Amino acid sequence: MTTIKVDRSTCQGYGNCVLALAPVFDLDDEGLVVLKRDDVGPGELDGLRRAAYDCPTDSITFAE
Repeated sequence: MTTIKVDRSTCQGYGNCVLALAPVFDLDDEGLVVLKRDDVGPGELDGLRRAAYDCPTDSITFAE
């Protein structure tokens, strides 16, 4: 299982994470990242890696 963490204090709401993995990430009414769930299955790892890589503020971290 892979566990995800987001840092809302550094998020600037670009939404790249949502584009990369919408089943896991969303933006709230303030435009900041929220997790729909804090883990992903093996089939979602590529999307998670893309979301973390594409985040311009490095607000997404995960441990495999």
